[in-house]
Amino acid sequence: MRPATTSVLPARFRQLAAGTTAAVLALTLAPGAASAQEATENYSDAASPVSVRLKVATQPPVEIAVAPRVWPTRLVKRAGVPVDGNDLVKVVRDGRLVVDASAKRVRDGDTVRLVDVEKQRKTRTAKVPAGTVEVPTTELAPGRRKVVREGRPGVRQVVAVRTLHNGEPVTFRVVARKVVREPRSRRVLVGREPWSVPGADGLNWAALARCESGGNPRAVNPAGYYGLYQFSVGTWNSVGGSGMPHHASAEEQTYRAKLLYTSRGRSPWPNCGRLL
Repeated sequence: MRPATTSVLPARFRQLAAGTTAAVLALTLAPGAASAQEATENYSDAASPVSVRLKVATQPPVEIAVAPRVWPTRLVKRAGVPVDGNDLVKVVRDGRLVVDASAKRVRDGDTVRLVDVEKQRKTRTAKVPAGTVEVPTTELAPGRRKVVREGRPGVRQVVAVRTLHNGEPVTFRVVARKVVREPRSRRVLVGREPWSVPGADGLNWAALARCESGGNPRAVNPAGYYGLYQFSVGTWNSVGGSGMPHHASAEEQTYRAKLLYTSRGRSPWPNCGRLL
C-alpha cells in the first residue's frame, strides 16, 4: 500500500498544516497586520479583503482573506509558512496556472499553491570500458593471437540532481561527468601474412640483406644499426615498426624495408642499395 503523501513532506509543512487557517486569518484581518511597505501600495480597495485559497504542499486548501493584489509569496510568508529558494509558489486563476509574472498578484477566488521543492545531489562512479587494440604482425602465424597487455577499465564520476515536488520525484538530471582514471586498452598481436608493397616487391632484397648484415636478421652493429637491413631505431619507428628491429621476424623486417624504399628509394643504403 502506498504511504500517505504527508509522510514524505518536510516537518515544516506537517507542523503548520493544523494551524494554517487561524494563523492566516489573524495575520491578514487583524488591524495593523500589513507591513509599512504594503500600506503604501496603491490597492484598488484596501478596505475590502478578497477571498483566496491557500494550499500548502499536499494539505487540503484553506480559505483566507487578504488585502487585494498582494504578492503570493508575501502571502505565504505572512501565513507563517517558511519558503526557501527552491520552493514554488503558484497562482491558479479560473482553473488555469497564471504564467505572466505581472499578473500574479492575487485576486478574489485565486488559489495560491506552495510546492515544496527538494534537490538531492548524488555522486556515483561508473566504469569506462577499456576496449581492445589489435596490432597486425608477421611475428605470429597467420590468425594466431597473443595478448601482450591486459586492459584496465577507467573510472568516471557522475554527479546527478534529483528534484522532488512535495516528496515525489519529478526529474533526474546528470549535471557533471568527469573521468577520474583513464582506461587502458587491451593490446593484442594478431598474426598475418607478410604484406606486399607495390613498387618494391620485385627487387633483390636477399642481395641487399647479404650485403648489409650477411643475411642475419639478428645482426647488431655497435654504431646503432640492427637486423637484416641495418635499421636505426628511429628509421624503424618511422615505417611503423615497434620494439627493436632485430627482434622482429625476417618477414617483418623485409616488409618495413620495402616501405622505406617507397618513400626514400636506395638512399638509406648508400653502399649496398645498388644491389636492389
